[in-house]
Amino acid sequence: MSYKLFIWLIGFLIFTCTTRQVRAQIPEPTPTVTVNMKRAPLPEVLTEIEKQTGMFFSYESSLLEKLPNVSLVVRDEPLNYCLRRLFASLPIIYRITGQYIILKKKPQLFTISGFVRDSASYESLLNATIIEKISGRGSVSNNYGFYSITLPPGKVTLFTSYVGYEQKEVSFFLTKDTLIDLSLVSIGMLKEVVVRGLNPQSEVLNSRSGVFDVPAQRVKSMPALLGENDLIKTLQQLPGVAVGDEASTGLFVRGGGSDQNLYLLDGNPVYQINHLLGFFSAFNPDAVKNSVFYKESFPAEYGGRLSSVVDVRTNDGDRQHYHGNFSIGMLSVRANLEGPIWKDRTSFNVSFRRTWIDLLTTPIIAFTNNDNDRKESYGFHFFDINAKVNHSFSDRSRLYLSFYMGQDAFKNGEKSKEDEDKNDFHWRWGNLIGSAGWNYVINNKLFANVMVGYSRFRSHIWSENVSTTVYKGSAPDSPTEPGQKFLSLLENKYRSEIEDISFRTSFDYRPVVSHRIRIGTDYQYHSFHPENNSASIINWEKDNNVQSPVAQLTIKTRMPGHELSFYAEDEMLLTERLRVNVGLRYTLFTVQGEKYHSLQPRFSARYVLGKNWSAKFSYSKMNQYVHLLADTYISQPTDIWVPVTRRIPPMSSHQFSTSLCYNLNKKYDFILEGYYKRMNNLIEYRDHALPENTFNGWEDRVGIGKGRSYGLEFMVQKKVGKTSGWIGYTLSWSDRWYPDGSVNHGARYPYRYDNRHKVNVVLSRRLSRKVELTGTWMFASGNHITIPEYMYSGAGGQKINGFIPGDLSHVPGRGASAWNNYQLSPYHRLDLGANFYRYMKNGRIGIWNLSVYNVYLQPNPFTVKTVWKEGVRNEPKAALQQTILFLCMPSVSYTYKF
Repeated sequence: MSYKLFIWLIGFLIFTCTTRQVRAQIPEPTPTVTVNMKRAPLPEVLTEIEKQTGMFFSYESSLLEKLPNVSLVVRDEPLNYCLRRLFASLPIIYRITGQYIILKKKPQLFTISGFVRDSASYESLLNATIIEKISGRGSVSNNYGFYSITLPPGKVTLFTSYVGYEQKEVSFFLTKDTLIDLSLVSIGMLKEVVVRGLNPQSEVLNSRSGVFDVPAQRVKSMPALLGENDLIKTLQQLPGVAVGDEASTGLFVRGGGSDQNLYLLDGNPVYQINHLLGFFSAFNPDAVKNSVFYKESFPAEYGGRLSSVVDVRTNDGDRQHYHGNFSIGMLSVRANLEGPIWKDRTSFNVSFRRTWIDLLTTPIIAFTNNDNDRKESYGFHFFDINAKVNHSFSDRSRLYLSFYMGQDAFKNGEKSKEDEDKNDFHWRWGNLIGSAGWNYVINNKLFANVMVGYSRFRSHIWSENVSTTVYKGSAPDSPTEPGQKFLSLLENKYRSEIEDISFRTSFDYRPVVSHRIRIGTDYQYHSFHPENNSASIINWEKDNNVQSPVAQLTIKTRMPGHELSFYAEDEMLLTERLRVNVGLRYTLFTVQGEKYHSLQPRFSARYVLGKNWSAKFSYSKMNQYVHLLADTYISQPTDIWVPVTRRIPPMSSHQFSTSLCYNLNKKYDFILEGYYKRMNNLIEYRDHALPENTFNGWEDRVGIGKGRSYGLEFMVQKKVGKTSGWIGYTLSWSDRWYPDGSVNHGARYPYRYDNRHKVNVVLSRRLSRKVELTGTWMFASGNHITIPEYMYSGAGGQKINGFIPGDLSHVPGRGASAWNNYQLSPYHRLDLGANFYRYMKNGRIGIWNLSVYNVYLQPNPFTVKTVWKEGVRNEPKAALQQTILFLCMPSVSYTYKF
């Protein structure tokens, strides 16, 4: 099925659901007005309009008293247009009835604003729902917990709700602009909640599609691999997200690559999100408060990536009491502590996580070294630290400081006990992120945020080899005496780094309930250090300590870049049924003297078809100015981030989507969605070019091409009650092609993660206050890989799309007829988990988590490579060799909360 036919079918589906039969009517002629009056009394302007239109104004005489003079300059304009312009700045509203234009006093409106917070900790609650029950008007708190709602005077009843908290009602008489904080009480566990009517965040009423709110509690309730809950593994369970590789934390969203996802930690970009080579992400579940995942309908404030945005916000800290938790699993230990520094004003939150396996393996290796001639060393560990401090100067002004540091370290080596021979290898990689921000409520309708941020990812490899040579005295007349020692030192150092300094301002303006405007600017200074290498060879006489350098090589690369962005976004409720969101983002990126401009429009709309039905449409353009050079599909810290250059233009994408949403019994959301995405200026290693993650000459090794992805996604989810979760199905197509012939001879080929079918089932059941059961099941069509189909010796046998492995005269070559010419077997896996809660005195809780990864022992491969075996007539025959990491992995962890 071609993508054009696919898009036509989706459009026809939405059209048939939204079309209504309308009786044809002949419109009445619209009166037009020509007026040129400046600073004239309002009654004179009304009289002139009456003369030209034959209409009559009806109003109380006191209505026009004490009004300023007005100006109206129009030429042959419709009456409605003239009236809108005339009364726009006056406290008057009008209504046309037959030949009469009735004027009335515009009702006065007041604004209620404030923050939604946790009543105990004073923690701000993001995306909480606020509804005025009498009028039915609603609002949602922003990323800092701020809300604003404008209402007429009189009695109001605010109804506030948030998942995991008791609902709250506040009633009072509204007589002026009011600042009020709404404090909610945590219920400790998710109970059955009755909600009357749809809230503004329901899938039916939300103007955006493809957006998922992931609270921290959802992540912690999922089955855990090796006792580690993980945000990214939770996102992998959503429709439209490809499986990727076994046990990895990569996201491949709607045909996009792993480097096309924007990860934000308190507003700062995170370039390397993996621990333990991709088995776990850098987001500590104890530090995360809330996450929002976008795979389409991107807000204008986000940019710089093509496929998705993961916006992670960390805990602010309790302003009233000290408390925390301690956890130990099969792989790591975690600790969290929060509390007030200055009660009711200043709070802190600190989270720490570290592996403990190396603490066990180190003494074991030391014990085995006692009986060996060579002393071996081996070790791996990772750690991360999250810290945040919040201070409120007043109810309107708040300052926050956020810090993150995470690092992995690996070492391997050996040393001789008899001489000074040794081999050492050290590898460290990680992130350093910090930000300082200031929130200020300028008035009841306008919220401002200013932030300064720093983000750095660094990978550092250091190796040292020392060899000993003893002079035996064979050379005549040599000044060197027999038995004299000579040492040779070979030292290599490698470092790759990307560093960002950013400054951001944003404003959130809500003039009325049905109108929300967001504007802002963002400047980032990028400093790319793709490769800094140094290598040296030094010989010296051990006895005389005389050094003589033999060779030395130093390579340093640095590419600065400047990125400036402006954005504006307007969300409007045009009618009771139609809500639209229109945004525009402009970006200027400069590198190597080259300037790239990008204008990125964003649009989304929701139309309510019926009481529980709605249809949505969205379009987004995204640009990306960085590339990731990787020599494998497995994310590694040796992967290099490089910017666009004079020869390599920015990547861009255009994505269209349309969807139908239905809510059943206020509990179940059904979502059917179709999308089409086109990507330009993608890079891939050329035919015959070996994949490398080296920076030197990388522009010559890659081709520039296009990508396409389209499909259908279905999801039914239940967010509240004792049983919650979702079931999702994805039907998708994704491919690549390089028109210049640099890859696959210019022919179209399937993307590696072109999984035609994907099914996800995620369920959680609360049996009682003390027992919770969770389970996930995943099925996906197999990934595509390139396997050699023939062997040859010498250059004469080389064919199209083969590669050259060194000296062809001695080493056989291998070739494939096309890229990704083989599809692996389907991937499927069942994970089960159980949480057991033990409640103690003074609010302390002990939680045991038991999980089983891959319950029915499905052998899903971690890596697949081709091996050659002897076939018929001694001809080589290709076979696939799989590496299985986790055939079945039970785990246990314990958490103590105090």
